[in-house]
Amino acid sequence: MEYPDAIFFDLDGVLLNTEPLLANAWSETAKKCNHYLSKEKLSELKGRRRIDCAKKVHKWINKEISIKELLVIQKAKVDQQLTKAKPFKGAIDLINFCISIKLPIALVTSSSSESFKIKSSVNPWLKLFEIKILGDDKFISDGKPSPDPYLRALKLLDVDPNKTWVIEDSYAGSVSGLKAECNLLFFSKDVEVLSKLINEFTQEKIQKINELSEIIYYLKLYKGF
Repeated sequence: MEYPDAIFFDLDGVLLNTEPLLANAWSETAKKCNHYLSKEKLSELKGRRRIDCAKKVHKWINKEISIKELLVIQKAKVDQQLTKAKPFKGAIDLINFCISIKLPIALVTSSSSESFKIKSSVNPWLKLFEIKILGDDKFISDGKPSPDPYLRALKLLDVDPNKTWVIEDSYAGSVSGLKAECNLLFFSKDVEVLSKLINEFTQEKIQKINELSEIIYYLKLYKGF
């Protein structure tokens, strides 16, 4: 990968350690319907919009309950959890570093406007993002794994996807970025998902990272400072 024209950040599981909170909320929602969500099913929900998660859960539980009712139950369980959302180590430093070197950045998340408001209220540094593509963006017809969210970000920043880095932790989010022809920095320890992505796309477009601080290192290395 060459030095990027821009970096696009996912939110949940990349900047904020919220995935366990979201998984727990969906698990508890399913339990209300006497259904158990396996680890594999919870993994399928990662990176997707609430409405898309609700459609999947609705199909799995196969109960006489509407998608709307599922969303009401899940919202009650998740809103309190989200106030506990904490940033991953190095997240704030990375955003500030990108801004300091005038590298264009954008937040591309499946979180809705309402959900982002809760998360940013306890993490005000998220307001550093001038460009935010949220899950309920009116210009997006399909959420991740569709490339639409990242295509929207590419259009707004007017950058070359082949010179853009996408930081993702989920399969759905990674597919979204790769389908938009961006380069992926995979911030996850899930080697099965990583292997699947490499098989479906190309090794040259994918780089695994273990810490967000690695990105600052790469940027400094490319820039020679």
